[in-house]
Amino acid sequence: MKKIVSIVVALVCAALPILAQDVDVDKSTGMVTVDGKETFFLTPKNKQLIESDYSLENLQHKELAYLKRVKWGNDVAYNMVFTVSGNQCNITGFGTFGTTKHLAKKIAGASLVQNNEVSEQEERKFIILHHGTFVKDPAVVQAPPTQRMPVAQPDTRNIPPADISIKENKIYNNSEMVGIFKRASENSKTVISVYNANDAMICKATHPDGNDNADWDLVLEGKTVTLLYNAEKPLEKLCKYLAEKGYL
Repeated sequence: MKKIVSIVVALVCAALPILAQDVDVDKSTGMVTVDGKETFFLTPKNKQLIESDYSLENLQHKELAYLKRVKWGNDVAYNMVFTVSGNQCNITGFGTFGTTKHLAKKIAGASLVQNNEVSEQEERKFIILHHGTFVKDPAVVQAPPTQRMPVAQPDTRNIPPADISIKENKIYNNSEMVGIFKRASENSKTVISVYNANDAMICKATHPDGNDNADWDLVLEGKTVTLLYNAEKPLEKLCKYLAEKGYL
């Protein structure tokens, strides 16, 4: 019972705005100051007109998290993936303008960046508050790890060449169904969400409409990957890449 009460109190505290905080953003550098103290950078990435992704960086420009701009119906949101843990969540409630200041206030208000690093405790509260997902369940991990091991990559040594075919929204490799995909359109871009045979989303790929010279932008295991776009068979080539990397 005490544990439940503690979690509820933590969530309520995290949700309350810190009225006394003075948060400023230098538009030319992306430097964010909190109460006059330089705290972190919000560096625009993949900028297009008034839209962009952001990299949350410490004062030495080391990336702490990546914020990918996504569209949820008529609302703008950011998919925030923390670099070290791989934990992620969606931050909603953004308009067309003032995005950088709004993001800066959310991050500063949650006290995510402390001593030039992401606070594990505040990250955990932030993920819960925004209904995100953990690479590992925080309730199971009682003590911080003494050593961070790199995430294992899929073993591709014994994977045969993929023979991909697409039927409706189903993906087949050598006549065996290995996954499905969903197609959406956001801000003049085609968005393809790819799921494996267990219905787990493994990749989100975006491509500008009407521009065959542009590459795919993939969000894969919390990282952004650029993949050559094949105008003749775009989905087949995308899924072939995922299959031969061991994701499908």
